[in-house]
Amino acid sequence: MEFQTPQPNAVARPLWVVLLSMMLLSFVAPALSQDVNGAGSTSTNFQKIGMGARAVGMGESFISVADDATSSFWNPAGLVMAGGTQFNVTHGEWMLGVHHEFFAFSQNIEPDGAFGAVVGYLGSGSFPGALEDPNGNFAGVGPDISASSFIGSVSYAQRLGHWLQGNFWRKSMLGLKATVVGQDVVNVGSAGLAFDLGYMYEITKKQFYVGAVLLNLGTSIQSFAQPLRYKVGGSYRFRNLLMKKDRNIATLDLDGHIDTGFKVNLGDEYRLSFGKSAVAFRVGFRSGSDLGTLAGLTGGIGLSHRFDDFDALLDYAFVPYGVLGETHRISLGFATGGKLDKPEAQVAVPQAFTLGQQSLPIRLGVKSEEPLSDWKLKIVGKDGAVIRAVEGKGSPPGRYLWDGKDQGGELVAQGNYTFTLDVTNDEDATGTSAPRDSFARWIPKRVPYQYSFQVPGDMLFDSAKADLLKKGYEAIQKAVGAIQRRYPDSQIIIAGHTDNQRLVKSAKFKDNQELSVARAQAVVNYLSVNGVDPSRLSAVGYGESKPIASNESPEGRAKNRRVELVVSGVMDATATELIQEGMVLYRVKNYREALDRFLKAIESDSRNSRAYHLAGDCYLSLGGKPQAVAAYRKALKLDPKDTDLKKWLDTYAPSSSPAPKAQEPPAAAPSSQPAVAPQSEAAPQAPAQDPPAAQPPTGMPMPVEAN
Repeated sequence: MEFQTPQPNAVARPLWVVLLSMMLLSFVAPALSQDVNGAGSTSTNFQKIGMGARAVGMGESFISVADDATSSFWNPAGLVMAGGTQFNVTHGEWMLGVHHEFFAFSQNIEPDGAFGAVVGYLGSGSFPGALEDPNGNFAGVGPDISASSFIGSVSYAQRLGHWLQGNFWRKSMLGLKATVVGQDVVNVGSAGLAFDLGYMYEITKKQFYVGAVLLNLGTSIQSFAQPLRYKVGGSYRFRNLLMKKDRNIATLDLDGHIDTGFKVNLGDEYRLSFGKSAVAFRVGFRSGSDLGTLAGLTGGIGLSHRFDDFDALLDYAFVPYGVLGETHRISLGFATGGKLDKPEAQVAVPQAFTLGQQSLPIRLGVKSEEPLSDWKLKIVGKDGAVIRAVEGKGSPPGRYLWDGKDQGGELVAQGNYTFTLDVTNDEDATGTSAPRDSFARWIPKRVPYQYSFQVPGDMLFDSAKADLLKKGYEAIQKAVGAIQRRYPDSQIIIAGHTDNQRLVKSAKFKDNQELSVARAQAVVNYLSVNGVDPSRLSAVGYGESKPIASNESPEGRAKNRRVELVVSGVMDATATELIQEGMVLYRVKNYREALDRFLKAIESDSRNSRAYHLAGDCYLSLGGKPQAVAAYRKALKLDPKDTDLKKWLDTYAPSSSPAPKAQEPPAAAPSSQPAVAPQSEAAPQAPAQDPPAAQPPTGMPMPVEAN
């Protein structure tokens, strides 16, 4: 998502809350500690020693950054931002051989809650004790003595929007910590209770924060007040500041101490990511040091790596104290189960579109807390293969137009296609959209057609007569019914045919030509009376001029005495329908007409491997092997899984040789089962007149005549 500059009204309210907190704390703190005056006037001062090398390296300016297990120490409200389960162990080398150890734990609770715990210990080691006489004077060196301090605390934090309605409360986090603190000096122990109260406000999501905290408000220990502190501050996160995937956090804390006064802390963390690994550089400054300017500087470095199940972090901080020497902190952290802010991706597509005529508008939507690094749109076919992938850097466009072509620039086959969008943010978290489907269809092709349905003449008429017999009504009605169902807008030519026998002198008609015309007209009249539009009907007689069998036998003459219903027109036909018709013709070995249908199917769907395969079968049956090989190779390119076809081509038409010499192809074409079951209607016969030869698609040769 794009980050927006916060508006004045959005910033004013949390800033007023912080300023009022400062004013309240400035009055409350002195009232709680009237006997405190200067350094050394409070107990358990080891509570001031910063926990965690990361925060210390940033000049201890951390109350508005607190987003890890150490949040319990700096600002318990920040536990809400410490996702999952986190651990932190810190070892510190203090001055004069003093060392301190801290252990912190945090656990996120849904929704928007968290708790944590801290255990800390400071030990001085053993050193010679000093003796004094009754007057308080030095009386020599006594036995070794030691001093130590400890703390143990539990914390709870909650985003207030869980309890209260409103945008202000959703951005507010409140935390409370209870601590048991104690010390042991020369075998004299004492302990007490302390409480911390913290608040954070998220002005702009994951970018601009302010916070306030009251620390170490508790009981006196050995008549000394605990080191009460009050702090307010803010932090701002920059992204891609100097290079891609970098992060920078700049912080400022105003730090009030009841014993040593008011201080200002500044800090900065610059982080670079390299895949699952990252390195962070830190620097800070703490004002108010009386040990010189350099004593206020801090610095540090951090390394992290994201494993499959957890993140590991190693941090180091260096803090000089002028003439007193240098101190060092080293921390080891683990985090697991944190909820990654995965981006959300969405895809929306129309249910269908027409290949070759329309581009498919694909709407791409993204919701992300982090800037996006890259995106990828995948288009997958019905076999699960990616046929097109489009990708880019940053955020995807809101709309992408797919031209229906695959990665190679060719139109895809008709069918269902699935669209998914992957988006990855700068934290290497990837979100994938729910898949969406769209049907890519080829527009039905306007193709001319001409088919002939034959009815035996002896079923319709008595010899030498043109009166339609009642027994022929059913045959005529059945043929016309099939035509009207399949070709409702067709023109129907009723063609009459006879054998070559001369008519008897008593016949009503002078010759076979006149008889054939009269018979055709009789069928037209019958159809007109029985509901067929007369404008779609016409009659023609061919007499004995177009025999389909020999007139030398009674059986042949019976076949020649016939009526043909020649159906013609222009229709919308899909590739599947054209293949169906072609298969009917192919099975009755009418290869030329079948080829015409398969070539039209290719024109309707240029990615239909089945149509190319069947066209190749027809070419081969007609004796055109080169044309068949060209069609087969195209079919194999579109359907590489056709192993039978590949074997045939490798055997009889290897790529290096356009025409095999050593071996002739078999009589049968390579395996080619029907794409669709043949129609149940009667098979149409060859038309009375051959239609003009269909033009083959680009790169396909014309069919040859059968021998």
